[in-house]
Amino acid sequence: MSRGLGPIAKVRLALRVWARFLSIRGPVTRRPIPEFVATLGDPPRRAAERIAPTRLRRAVERTLRLGPWRPRCLVGALVLYRLLREQGDPAELVIGLPIEAVDHEAHAWVEIDGIDLGPAPGRNGHEALARFG
Repeated sequence: MSRGLGPIAKVRLALRVWARFLSIRGPVTRRPIPEFVATLGDPPRRAAERIAPTRLRRAVERTLRLGPWRPRCLVGALVLYRLLREQGDPAELVIGLPIEAVDHEAHAWVEIDGIDLGPAPGRNGHEALARFG
């Protein structure tokens, strides 16, 4: 059983999540997705303690949830993608549509070795159209 993060480590992680969010939120709307994701994909490895991908996903979801406000799936997925890549995980950003799509409502999620990490609902009924990693 893995031990939880201490209070100071949780605060540091929350600050990292918010820093990545602020660095992603604006620029993602001004550049083509493949070009923007390429800038996030190979960051220098950080010396911070490695955090299990599922725990990191929960931290991103909880940190970016303030009251009723939630970021769109693309922004949440990009934050998670960047943090995973910083710690050396082979994360992929995936964008897809529902299998029987009736509109253009896409969803973005992150996978490592084909395992869906979210954000919710993750792959859940979506067919991958594009992968970046």
